[in-house]
Amino acid sequence: MTEALKSRPRRRRQPLRRLTLFLMRIGISGEIVAVTGMALGILAGAAFMGTGEASRPDVFWSAALIMSVLRIVCIRLDHHFRPLAASQYHDEVFFSELPERVSDAMTLIGFGFAVDSNPWLGLAAALAAIFSAYISSIAYSRGAGRKTAFSGPMNRVNRLVILSVTSLLMIFGISNERLSTPIPEVALWVIVIGCVATVLIRWIRLREIKV
Repeated sequence: MTEALKSRPRRRRQPLRRLTLFLMRIGISGEIVAVTGMALGILAGAAFMGTGEASRPDVFWSAALIMSVLRIVCIRLDHHFRPLAASQYHDEVFFSELPERVSDAMTLIGFGFAVDSNPWLGLAAALAAIFSAYISSIAYSRGAGRKTAFSGPMNRVNRLVILSVTSLLMIFGISNERLSTPIPEVALWVIVIGCVATVLIRWIRLREIKV
């Protein structure tokens, strides 16, 4: 019984692991996955921004949803590429950290300009996300494990999940009448508060690391 329970997480990871190995066999590297994720983040931000100007905002919400989900896949793939292909590329910081920061900024700032959203909250969310990643990089460079360095309630995937759920709600025309704050603004507030909590948690754990 215990062995069966332990094997469940491993089984859930098998499809992505197999996809990672397949991509490696056909010459796709971690750098390509990271840059693809960056492109998807930029396109998602542009699609979010387009909802504020388009006559059919649901089309842009749908495009942003697709880009956000695909970016989640890229993030998961990148996590599998790192241990498998660590010896194949030495610019991990550039091809992993920089694309992710660009993606975070463009996606969240673009979301701030979406219909019923708030540009200032989008900027605040982008800055909070980047700062939380900066704290993680410091902790990781000081020898903290990935679980400790990237702890907290609002990581990259969780932010994208919130944006994806918000996109779905907007696509299906969920009414804002019962809310004093529009749904996209609520989503940004959740991300900002979650990122601030994440920064505090990571900062506390960073101070506990012995250099």
